Amino acid sequence: MNKITLALLIAKPGHLRNGLQSLLRTIPQIEVLAESNDPSILLKMNDDLRPELILVDGGLIAEDDWSGLTKIKADWPGTKVLVLTENDQQGQTAKEAGADFFLLKGFPATELACLIETLLIPESPDENISHSDEEGSD
Repeated sequence: MNKITLALLIAKPGHLRNGLQSLLRTIPQIEVLAESNDPSILLKMNDDLRPELILVDGGLIAEDDWSGLTKIKADWPGTKVLVLTENDQQGQTAKEAGADFFLLKGFPATELACLIETLLIPESPDENISHSDEEGSD
């Protein structure tokens, strides 16, 4: 993983956002392009702001409004989206809306770092990463 990956972080200011910022700083290939506490930014994005990785606090998205995520995945299917969820049901909703992965809040930072690095490795046609299917088993 040598190229710089542009990332968008969507989380409320506070402990979670600060922790994610710190974690992303430890991965030298990632540059945080923008931060927001408003998930509707996903509906406003255009080619000027085109991150390759989006981390979203699922708690900010209304239960019945995952349209921003669906739009991003339709417009830019190569953008990797990781949603941090409150529970498995929210994670399944995120997956149905197009999230590549979800991770239950309370995860170890090392697990998130490994998942992000795995997401950024280009997939070969024979490989398929399915980490999110294992969530909730611990």
